[in-house]
Amino acid sequence: MNEHLANYVGCFCEVKTMDNDLLLLGKIRAVLDDDGQALEIVSSDGEEMPSAAFGIPVKINVFSNKHGYLGLGGKIYIAHNSFWRINEITSFGDNERREYFRIKTHSNAEVIGPDKTNTIRTFKCVVTSISLSGLLIAVSDEDCYFQKGTELEVKGLRVGEGQEVFNVACTVRRIDEHRALGKLYGCQFLNLGRRESDRLCQEIFAKQRLDIQRRRGRI
Repeated sequence: MNEHLANYVGCFCEVKTMDNDLLLLGKIRAVLDDDGQALEIVSSDGEEMPSAAFGIPVKINVFSNKHGYLGLGGKIYIAHNSFWRINEITSFGDNERREYFRIKTHSNAEVIGPDKTNTIRTFKCVVTSISLSGLLIAVSDEDCYFQKGTELEVKGLRVGEGQEVFNVACTVRRIDEHRALGKLYGCQFLNLGRRESDRLCQEIFAKQRLDIQRRRGRI
């Protein structure tokens, strides 16, 4: 895996806890052979790196325009204000790592699917979260009649304030209720191509960087 990881030196990455709390956005500075394999990560914006506990397991999501996304796991070995080193690097399976690129959002879109008379209609929806494997949408229109297994088309999807617009096909996998937003539909993408997946990944990373800058009061 070391030779493959070397392709991602200089690429943006995110480091999250195993519960998907974002710890860091950075860049991979080096790939090392240190007690297995290790990564050195530096700040992506020149700011001091945050502190973190020694030995905690983390997820590392890496993105390259040329090589696509990569989902990794490891344990924090050094969390210095100028760099982090993460040891015991392992690679996640494709389905597992795609799910890790999940962020909360609140963007308006349209969803095409059946109503109670089985007529295909267009409904307004709110996208509440999105990942590389799917999205969670809320529909308040009571005429909407989506069930598990229903295939939908979501149009005009944006990730946060991003300029990229996505039109995606998806299948309903779970259904829930939200007191304010209406029915919640957890959907899995259908036939999302590599190019679309890479575009989506870039937008997710961009939103995360923007969120961190806002928390730091920089914008």
